[in-house]
Amino acid sequence: MYKPLVNAETWTILPLLLRPRSSGWIRLKSRNPLHYPVIEPNYFAHREDVKTLIEGIRIAHQISNTTAFRRFGSRPLTTPMPGCRHIPFDSDPYWECALRHFTFTIYHPAGTCKMGPRSDPTAVVDPRLRVHGVRRLRVIDASIMPIIVSGNTNAPTIMIGEKGSDLIKEDWGVLSPNKV
Repeated sequence: MYKPLVNAETWTILPLLLRPRSSGWIRLKSRNPLHYPVIEPNYFAHREDVKTLIEGIRIAHQISNTTAFRRFGSRPLTTPMPGCRHIPFDSDPYWECALRHFTFTIYHPAGTCKMGPRSDPTAVVDPRLRVHGVRRLRVIDASIMPIIVSGNTNAPTIMIGEKGSDLIKEDWGVLSPNKV
């Protein structure tokens, strides 16, 4: 599909969902730690996610059709997505098909070990990042975010790591709570 673009001057807009309504899950396959977990990203479970991305595609096409872009010969790629050739190109059903065939996460999934009170059945860690019901185990990474930030998770994850290290030092008496 993209082969005609090799060695061509191109530009790309990638519409992304910063606040997807769909949410996936991860579960253990068994008690054996060598077995891979079952991961279900559950993309596009909510119709609104598909509608939002199609709107983003339409906005990208509008940008491509502006005078500023047209003067450089800008035009959308019209090669049909394999698996979607049976649907009229540029229709909403076509773009939904294309999204379901080619989408990605920009590699920042998070939230699989949600922080929250013990009373929340979906919470895994407490506010001090200790795993509910497991002694001497903490989770200190992006997975503890109950709500994922609308942007790159790098800085919040560094902050979680810094705060987690302070909590551990505090518990070991190396750092007083007043200096955290």
